Amino acid sequence: MSLISMQIPAQSLRFSIFQGISVKQNGQSLTFPWAGGMNSMQYQSMDLNGDGVMDLVCFDRTSNQVSTFLQDSQENFIFAPGYAIKFPVIENWFVLADFNQDGRKDLFCSSAAGIKVYQNKSLNGQIDFEKVKDPLCTKGFSGLINLYVASPDIPVIADVDSDGDVDVLAFEPGGHYIEFHENVSMQKSGKADLDFEKSPQYWGNFVHHDCRDAQILNSEIRPQSVGAVNRVDHVGNSLGRTANNDLFFGQVACTNLGMLKNVGTQQQASYSNIEFDYLGGLSVGAGVFYSATSLQLNGKTEELFVSFNTPDNAGFRQDFQHASFRIVGGKSKPFLQDQMIDVGEKASPCFFDVDEDGDLDLLIGHAGYRVANDVKSSIYLYENQSGTFQFKTADYLGLGVSESLTDLVLQVQGNQMLVVGQSAEGSKVFYLAKQQITKVPFVVNSGELPCTSPWGNLIITRTGLIQSAANADWGHLSKESWQLRSCQFADMDGDGTDEFIGIDVEGNWHIGNYDVLTNLLSWRSSDFQGFKVGRNARLSVADFNADGRQDLVVGTGAGGIYLLENKSNSPVWDAMMEQTLQVWPNPHSGQIHVLTNQPGELQLYNSLGQKISTTTMQAGKTYDMLNSGMSVLRFVDTSGKVTTQKLQQD
Repeated sequence: MSLISMQIPAQSLRFSIFQGISVKQNGQSLTFPWAGGMNSMQYQSMDLNGDGVMDLVCFDRTSNQVSTFLQDSQENFIFAPGYAIKFPVIENWFVLADFNQDGRKDLFCSSAAGIKVYQNKSLNGQIDFEKVKDPLCTKGFSGLINLYVASPDIPVIADVDSDGDVDVLAFEPGGHYIEFHENVSMQKSGKADLDFEKSPQYWGNFVHHDCRDAQILNSEIRPQSVGAVNRVDHVGNSLGRTANNDLFFGQVACTNLGMLKNVGTQQQASYSNIEFDYLGGLSVGAGVFYSATSLQLNGKTEELFVSFNTPDNAGFRQDFQHASFRIVGGKSKPFLQDQMIDVGEKASPCFFDVDEDGDLDLLIGHAGYRVANDVKSSIYLYENQSGTFQFKTADYLGLGVSESLTDLVLQVQGNQMLVVGQSAEGSKVFYLAKQQITKVPFVVNSGELPCTSPWGNLIITRTGLIQSAANADWGHLSKESWQLRSCQFADMDGDGTDEFIGIDVEGNWHIGNYDVLTNLLSWRSSDFQGFKVGRNARLSVADFNADGRQDLVVGTGAGGIYLLENKSNSPVWDAMMEQTLQVWPNPHSGQIHVLTNQPGELQLYNSLGQKISTTTMQAGKTYDMLNSGMSVLRFVDTSGKVTTQKLQQD
């Protein structure tokens, strides 16, 4: 008989990305199912691990999330999130280009003033970026000015004139002409650096007005001619370039991707015609504001990567489930995204035993898709089949057919699931249990979400606060500098007390313990190894690897899922390695927590030796029990082995 006579102290909280659960979809095993999904993607190449092979760095504009993939010698990609945390916060756009020709690609990205630059200071395989310019400037016609790039745009940053240093091509403020900011550092010093001068002519004599309203002019376009153009507000343009100065361009609200074919030289580009429908005949996702990036990943050929460039899915015009494509030899094929769980956008996952067969299945809500003139949100089901999650349906129980909902959010509540969706009439709430879904008269304002806690039902407001029936500012979150996006309550450190686990709107983590007397959260230190989950994330908890620890399940704004394994230490969890039955606190004051490392039956006896009750136990699941007459616990596992535990009262 073993005895834990202690109150478990607060433990160190540690979490790491987990990819050890296999997933099958349409009969095929997914290569990296838990890589987080993709929406509006930008791609750049970089040797991340120093093996001489170009790897891939991806940025999702909708979630502000960086993803990294290693490429092996057979040109296979491997999801490697540990490299993504080495990049600074990026918004709007990014480009990797070696401005000082030291063999390491530097980072150019959007800033409030135009462009900021991080120099690559990596050593011995350890990635490190140091900010060296913010803003990046250029010599204008009346002095030094910010090198302007509108925040919705994507510029070209490359050696476009083949003189050994990187130049910048970007649309001027009106969005009609492409400015050429020539890097003159090689001419001045013979050393590549960041010395730019704005050219008096616009690049390629190209003028652009609307989706299919553009032309190549015979005479050179000069800045003073811009005022004569019938101008419209600059609403966003994307630029992409091939090694021989072909240009691709997309525009906000336009369903086409244009192309300018260079018929001149690399030193002096010249364009003679415009192909407005470069994607015509190619199988790519339907949407607006396409972007294209040309990369040479395999060291042999240059390939084109196509996605969208919108920060959201306003009007549900984007097919975010089909948003990442690789074009090789005039043919397109899905790129990376088809090897992930991806339900479109704003995934809301929960592990839940749908079919009551003793294992956890995976259900996922999402923001919705446009179907004809309506928007439909539904529940995806991946059924647990002997440890492999098999895709079963994109509309579990037909909710997407029977209801017109968006932003469907799921939350486990004991033996049932709470389902909240938004509709034209406001929020609608359902309970899902025993493979049936039932609408319930749960009053919640539009855009708000109920959340179950040890202190009763709470409401997450649209402004990121938490309200209870008697408290309009639960936890005093109004005093925090961040805004809550999603939260859960669970015992993350094995001490028998539930923690508050929150994700803010920028994808940062916040974990704390709540004091009901002071209405304050005392924040806990936690180690996520620098990993953030991006904007628009939804959180749930589950012991997905059945080790007795509650893990974190994150639905991303990009429609995918991250799994974060709980690697925290606890005397209870550590003892589980050798002892079958764990009971705490002991001595107790009426409530205890019970955990076993084997399935079986738990029997409770009073001081007279009379059996009080029995409970069927799942391995690795913590059970809370409250009975003042408890004296002895007797656990019988499925093999017949008996373990007992004597209880003491405070």
